[in-house]
Amino acid sequence: MSDQLLDIFRICLLVLVYLTFFRVIRAVVTELRAEVPTAAVVNAPVTVPASAQQASPNGPSALVNPSASSKPGDAAALVVVAPAASTGTRFVLEPETTIGRAAGCGVVIDDARVSKVHARVFTSGGAWYVEDLGSTNGTLVDGEPLDAMRPLMVGMRIQVGDFVVELA
Repeated sequence: MSDQLLDIFRICLLVLVYLTFFRVIRAVVTELRAEVPTAAVVNAPVTVPASAQQASPNGPSALVNPSASSKPGDAAALVVVAPAASTGTRFVLEPETTIGRAAGCGVVIDDARVSKVHARVFTSGGAWYVEDLGSTNGTLVDGEPLDAMRPLMVGMRIQVGDFVVELA
C-alpha cells in the first residue's frame, strides 16, 4: 500500500510541475504578444489639478502654448539630449504623446529600463504637462522623480531610463 501511495504522490507532483511550467510559458507568451493599451491612454480624461495650474516661478510666459510656436511652421517638440548617438533627434508633439518601448508610442525608446507605455506628454488649458503612467523605474523631470502630473516649460528635461529629452 505504501508503494502505491508513493507512486500517486509522485504522479501528482509531476502534474503540478508541468502545470506550473505551462503557466509560466503562457504568461511569457501573453506578455510578448500584449498590445499597447493606447486606447486606454488616449481616451483617459485629462484633469489638471489646481496646484499644477498655478503660475510657474518664471511666470506664465514660460509655459509652452501648444498652438503658438517660436517660428511659423514650428511645433512643440521633444529634442533628444542623451544618449549621444541620438542627440538632436526631434519628436513633434501631438496633443497627447506617449513615451515607451511599445511600437505604438509617439516616442519609442529601446531600453530595458523603460516600460512599454512609460509616460505621456499632453496639452491642457494652453500648457504642456508630463505624467508617469505607472512605470516600473519611474520618470525624472529636471533630475527630480515625477510623482504627479507636472507642467512643462521650454528647456525642461524628461528622463526615461538613460534617454533624456528636452521640451523645445
